[in-house]
Formats: sequence, C-alpha cells, structure tokens
Amino acid sequence: MSYRSRNGVALERCVLGMLTLTALAAPSTTLAQATTSPTASGERPAFIPTRERNDRGEILGPARQGWWNDVVFYEIFVRSFKDSESGPLANDGVGDIRGLISTLDFLNDNDPKTTTDLGIGGIWLMPMHPSPTYHGYDITDYRGINPQYGTLDDYRELLRACHARGIKVILDLVLNHCSDQHTWFIEAAKDPASPQRDWFIWSPTNPAYRGPWNQQVWHPLRQQTQSNDANPYYYGLFSRRMPDLNFQNPQVTREMLDVMRFWLSSQDNAPATDGFRLDAIRHLIEDGQHQDNTTQTHTWLQGFYRAYKEVNPQAVAVGEVWAGTEIASRYVGSVDGERQMDFTFEFYLAGAMMESARTGLAAPVRSAQDKVLKFFPPNQYGRFLTNHDQPRVATQLKSHPGKLRTAATMLLTGPGVPFLYYGEEVGLPGDKPDENIRTPMPWTADPTGFSAAKPWRAMNPSPKGTDVASQTEDPASLLSLYRTLIHLRNAHACLRIGSYTTLAADRPGVYAFIRHTPTDGASIDAAIVVINLSDAQADTQLSTTRSPLRGALVGDDALGSNAPFPPITPDMTTGAFTLAVKDLKPHESRVYVLRGR
Repeated sequence: MSYRSRNGVALERCVLGMLTLTALAAPSTTLAQATTSPTASGERPAFIPTRERNDRGEILGPARQGWWNDVVFYEIFVRSFKDSESGPLANDGVGDIRGLISTLDFLNDNDPKTTTDLGIGGIWLMPMHPSPTYHGYDITDYRGINPQYGTLDDYRELLRACHARGIKVILDLVLNHCSDQHTWFIEAAKDPASPQRDWFIWSPTNPAYRGPWNQQVWHPLRQQTQSNDANPYYYGLFSRRMPDLNFQNPQVTREMLDVMRFWLSSQDNAPATDGFRLDAIRHLIEDGQHQDNTTQTHTWLQGFYRAYKEVNPQAVAVGEVWAGTEIASRYVGSVDGERQMDFTFEFYLAGAMMESARTGLAAPVRSAQDKVLKFFPPNQYGRFLTNHDQPRVATQLKSHPGKLRTAATMLLTGPGVPFLYYGEEVGLPGDKPDENIRTPMPWTADPTGFSAAKPWRAMNPSPKGTDVASQTEDPASLLSLYRTLIHLRNAHACLRIGSYTTLAADRPGVYAFIRHTPTDGASIDAAIVVINLSDAQADTQLSTTRSPLRGALVGDDALGSNAPFPPITPDMTTGAFTLAVKDLKPHESRVYVLRGR
C-alpha cells in the first residue's frame, strides 16, 4: 500500500523505517519553494530533550560544541553573488562558482593583521544542484552542480580556496522533497509498479486536508499513463512541483544518507564539505494530518546525526526549524545520548532583534534572549537578522543608518552562532517577491561590479552608497562597522562563546549585557555591551544583582568612541554592581573590553 499512514494505515512500514535507520546509518557499498514563512501548527513534539538547568532556569552545558561556535557565517546565493570574468561561464549575467572564488579575499583574506576583509569563518551556500527553477530548492540531481554555476571540479576548487583561508563551507541539503522533474518522480508517476513509486506519498482519492499554513498539499497526478492508476493524488507540502519524499521507505533513507556521504567525503584530492543547512527539516515525516515536528522526524534525525558524525565527527548540521523557541530547541540536545543536529536557527530571536532595532525599545530583544537561554544548550543556536525568505534588514528598517548599525551590533555581540545574509553588510534592501530579496550583490554603484552582462535580475533600487566600493574606504560606513564587529568577535572568546548576563537599564531604549568567559584567574576575558536603540541621546544607569564579574575592573570601548569607562568593583560574592554610562549618542553602541583581575 503506497498511501502513507494518514489514519493509522501502514503502521508496519513506519515501524520498519524507524527500526532500520540505525543499520542504514552505517557506510554503504516563480514557483513555491521549500523555505517559506509558515505558522507552526502548535503540535507539541513527543521528543522533549531532558535539560540540566541552573537556579535561574537556564540550560547548562559546554559553551563550545564545535568549530561553528568560533565563526561568523555568511549566507550566499551563488546566482546573485558574482559572475566570473573569464572561463566558459564568464559575463553571462549569472553568478557562478568561479566568480565566488574571485571574491574570497573580501570575505576572509587569511591574514589576521588586516581589517579590510569581513573576517567570516563559514559560508552557507544556498542550493547549487541542478534544478528547473532559479532558486534551486527543487532538485533534479542531488550529486550534481547546476551547470549555470559550474562543475564539480569548480566546487572542489572553491573548497580548496576556502579552506586555505580558514573558511568552512556548508551546503543547503533539501531532504524533504525533490523536483517533479527528478527522474525518481518521473518514473514513479509513469508506472504504479515502478520501484520509485513508494519513494513518494500517494492516495487514491484526495484526502482534502490542507497544510500548516492552509496551503494545498495533495495534488492530482496530471500525467497519468495508465488508466488503472489507483493513486492519482500525491503529497507535496510546498508545491505540486515539489513532491515530498517518503522517509518511511528505508530505500529513501538509504539514498539520502548516501547523498550526505557523497558531499562529506573527500574526492579527487579535494577537501570535503564541512556540513549542511537542513532545509524545512521540521516537515520531514508526517503522521496523518500532523505535518510538522512529529516524533518520527525527531527519531529519523537521531539516526541521521549518527550517520554524518560517523563520516566526519567535525561535520555540522544546522536545521531550519521555523517555529517558536520551545519547538526549535527540541531539535538540539539529547535524550540518553541521542542527538539530532548540532543547532537550529532561532527565528523568534531574529524577529525580536529586528523589532527592537525598528522600535528603539530594548524589551523585545531582552525578553527573547532570556527565553532562548532557558530552552537551548549554551550558544547552540543560529542568530541572524533576516535570510533569503524575508524582507531584508534595510527594507524593514527603511535604510535608517542608525537602526542598521544597532541591528548589526545586536547580531554580532550576542551569544549563539551568527549568520549574515550577503549584502546585509552594505545595507542592500529587498522585499517580496522572493526574487527581489535575492538580487545581485552590489559590488559597485552600477551592475557592472556584478557582471559585464545584463544581470539575471535587476539590481534593487538603493540609497546612494549602498555598494562595496563606496563603503570600503569609509571608516564610518556600515561595511566598516560589520568588519570591526566580526574582527572583534574573532579576537575575544567572550564574544564568541562567553556567557550572557543582561543588565537592567533605567532607559527603555538601552540594551546592555555582559559577555564573560572563565579564565585561569590571572586575567579577565569579558566585555560589557551597551546599545542605545533610541533616537535620543541618553545617560543611563546599568545594574545587576548577580554577574560573573569580580574585583576592580576598567574598560576601553573597542568601537573607538574614547568614551570614559567608570571603574567598577563588582561584589566579590555576587558580582553585583552599578555602572553609569554617559552621553550615549542616538543609535550608538559601545563594547567595553574589560581589564583587571
């Protein structure tokens, strides 16, 4: 029976799929798209990791789980990043791998003494596989490279060049579905007896229920080749062009684990990919009309975690779980040692940072950050402002220079693993439809910086100076601030993996906190971050009844304001102190790096 369990049917297949996953983990001889903005169904997943907490209810655990806790990631849509200037794909108006390679010194020049590069340590590449659409989230070949972007050899050269600069590379891995033009689905649609038939989800009649955001999920098979076809409807959560894969079929699990191994394995003397961003992962396995966050999905991911760590213990997987903190955090952590993935993106926190930047009020980000600490293991979540599915930061903040700067400071000084979306660092705007959120990178004031040919998509109208060339030499530019903040984070462990302690402020527009990392006692690794989110100049008094700080401390503003830092002497038992901060300009941020014993 091909119709996956919607009313308790095919339970045996479900059990078989889960029981065989461990064995399979061993090495073996413009259309809708996946990433969208759904509303969570409210279904409470049965998998709830047990967590050890401190007396404030915060999750305990190691602050650093892997190399990802030490880097800032940069999300790239290859089609829009840089067209190559020589070679077979040169100057065709479409970004490609060779073009990306030519820009790597802008991202990280591998010289810690220079500050002209961004200083990022990781790249997330949106899908680069063959696909019938511009965005690539409907894949026709999981082991190939889109010929518009280059070849596998080009990709291997990109890995070599990135690794030579200390940059890790993770790929978008779209497990939930493939393209309806993939040979798997073509064969399945042609013949009910095809071996690929049960790789997808079928029903003889239209079950009629809708998806988590009220979308159509059952689609009629429009290219029937046999009149006796008893399964004319197939399941596609995101689109009729994106049929869901049936992960209750062990053959599908086996195939996708082999795909994972293909990218995580070294080939032809090239380094391996460093990990994956797991697209739409909360929708992987449905249970009847429950179409997200099911127990089966959590269980499958436990096996997937074991499988990719067997290939490379240092490989990382970060999940797109577009849901509230309570739900997203349940994909991170373990029960009886069984983990699912390394971390997930924190959409609730992202929205709160944007709200605080937009409104000038600290309450949203302060509340969201406190909540994250109570649900996630320390630092094991991705912090970001927006991504390729959301109106860009500059659009939401109406390109307000001060608000763009406070958003950047919140992103890059807080706990977690930061991700920034290409163009964010120069204030590139973009709004729906999605193509306009993924327009070419503004290397120069006109499109020629991206390509000598007409770009595949027109550049977004932007304020004058919204390009790399205009901002590179300007120390007051948004790009210069991003460079400073990333290099500052790279230089101080407290900003990468330190604890977070919020500070009470007597001004509603001031957001302040401590980042602190324990040392051997002979030195201090800590910083106090103060952000004036408001449009008004402010004097403010900061205080806390408990902190990790002790002794007599002084500080210097690493953002260069030369503002005096009144010495503080936190209580030797509780760490309590008060701090008066004077003359905060509108939208000014200060990062006081502390000194003392």
